[in-house]
Amino acid sequence: MDPHAAAPIAALWRRSAAYLVDSFIVGLVYLVVGTLFDTLFGPLVETTPDGTALVVVAVEPLRVALELAVTLAIDGLYFAGSWGRWGASPAQRVLRVRVQVAQGVAQTLSRDSLSVEAAWRRWAILAVGPIALGSLAASGALDIDLLVVLNGTWFLVLLVSTVVDPLRRGLHDRVAGTVVVAVPARRA
Repeated sequence: MDPHAAAPIAALWRRSAAYLVDSFIVGLVYLVVGTLFDTLFGPLVETTPDGTALVVVAVEPLRVALELAVTLAIDGLYFAGSWGRWGASPAQRVLRVRVQVAQGVAQTLSRDSLSVEAAWRRWAILAVGPIALGSLAASGALDIDLLVVLNGTWFLVLLVSTVVDPLRRGLHDRVAGTVVVAVPARRA
């Protein structure tokens, strides 16, 4: 295969599946971090006596700031770090899709990774807002229902911007100058 041939655009279902799997993996790490912060600072939220809702029981500004910083670092290193190193997150690698620099209409398979700047820019558009809003909700400063609406709307904007673009470039891809391409299966 010519390494400079146009790469096929990745199917939306593969991209979405990879993002869900990666988010699950990172979510497990967040659970560990949250447990550690609960051990150090005490619980931030508890269930109501009837078990039907979560309520914020203590707001420690230092904890909120530290937990937000750690969460952003973990998420950024996982996603942007993977894109910058391999051009794909772990789930994207398994599902054979890769993020690469868009070069006009033709994309090439000649480079395995993104520039650090492009990787972090893509990640920032994709995740910083939802993570920050989640932190505000966890601290009690933002109603959980509003969090769901705001984050749901943001991800809907990203999805629609991806669907309507001929190269399936979402807002985060356009800002970073990237495109997600399918990686052909290796022949034995």
